[in-house]
Amino acid sequence: MKNKVLLIGTGSIAERHLKNIFKINRSADISIYSKNENRAKKFVKKFKQSIRITKNLFKTNNFTHIIIASSTNTHNKYIKLLAAKSKNIYCEKPIPYDKDFKFLNTKKFLKKYNFQIKIGYQFRHNPAIKFIHKELKKRENKKLFLIKLLCGQNLKDWRKNSNYKNLFSAGQKKYGSVYWELSHEIDLVNFIVGKPNLVFSNHQNTNFLKIKVDDLSNTILNFKKKNISCTISLEMISPILYRKLIIVTLSNYYELDLVKNIVVKKNKKRTQFFKFKAERNEMFKNYMKSFLNNHKYSSSFPFSNLQDGINATKIIKKMERSNYLGKALKL
Repeated sequence: MKNKVLLIGTGSIAERHLKNIFKINRSADISIYSKNENRAKKFVKKFKQSIRITKNLFKTNNFTHIIIASSTNTHNKYIKLLAAKSKNIYCEKPIPYDKDFKFLNTKKFLKKYNFQIKIGYQFRHNPAIKFIHKELKKRENKKLFLIKLLCGQNLKDWRKNSNYKNLFSAGQKKYGSVYWELSHEIDLVNFIVGKPNLVFSNHQNTNFLKIKVDDLSNTILNFKKKNISCTISLEMISPILYRKLIIVTLSNYYELDLVKNIVVKKNKKRTQFFKFKAERNEMFKNYMKSFLNNHKYSSSFPFSNLQDGINATKIIKKMERSNYLGKALKL
């Protein structure tokens, strides 16, 4: 059956997804929806392929796949509206904490739609992450006790052709602070070791960037019945881009450079280096290909489902609350 795709949104992430879809299938049947019809018309002109503009979201039964790549504060609204109308929905991260959040988090809704809805945490599909996920299942790594995630890049470098102070990420709209923007790290923790039970977080606006939101965040996570300590450091100030994951078990030390996609594995006997494809868009393209092919959750396609997206949002909200109260909080 031919894929008939509805893409909601006209921003840079929507453009990335559409380019990848055409790389996967040049003759893909695509329709675009935006509340702003003029934006939709300008967006369509960027592509040589034929793309329709849809004006009515209630007439979506003919689509086999729906991609929600609109502004963050609309994600839940579209999931709620469209879940019953499509077999497959891909929604960009994060899941916002709004009036529809409780509805999506009900047992009834999750039971029916959890694995139908895939959330855009692409780093699960990074080959270096897949490698470490497989390594941690080995008997030699049964006793994992330390995880460190370190991530940063100067906000001025995120969009070269824009004034960074006007970006969504600079706090011009809700969900723009560093811990919302870099929530991939939170999802990676959920993916690697599961949901934590205790959160302590400290956030700062260093004022180096002269923006409205926190640009530096440090968080400690602990896990019930697991002697694991996890720290996550996120910032939008660094002069260089870095994304590192350090994992220590009683047998091995792992250091992942998620920019260069190099994994170093060390123990008392030897040091090993593993190099994987480093092109960031490959994660997006591979995720989209599996999505369009209707692949089910598996070790080769461990997508972040709706519950995973909700868990990441719950952790972020606890991080905000912990920072405000200055103390650790239970999840």
